[in-house]
Amino acid sequence: MTRREEIIKLLSEQSFSLQQLANHFKTDVADLTEDIAHVKLSIHPLKLLSDPAFCKKCGYVFQERNKIKTPSKCPRCKSEWIEAQKFKIG
Repeated sequence: MTRREEIIKLLSEQSFSLQQLANHFKTDVADLTEDIAHVKLSIHPLKLLSDPAFCKKCGYVFQERNKIKTPSKCPRCKSEWIEAQKFKIG
C-alpha cells in the first residue's frame, strides 16, 4: 500500500493534522503537503473535509483558508500559538 493510499485509509477513519500524519509516517510536514493535495483530488466523489485552524490565545478561527499548511501566526493578536487544522475524508 502506498503512502497516499494509507493516508486515505487513515483519514477515512478519523481526523488528523499534518503534524500527526508526519509523525505517523516519520517524515516532514512538507513531504505530506503534496500528498494531501493529491489525495484531495483523487478521492472524488468523496471530499477532504477540514476542521479549521484556530488561535489558542484569542480564539480566532481561520475559516476562509484554502491552504493545507498551518498558518504561522494569528492576524488578530499576532500569537504563534496556533492549533493546526485537522483533515478527514467524508
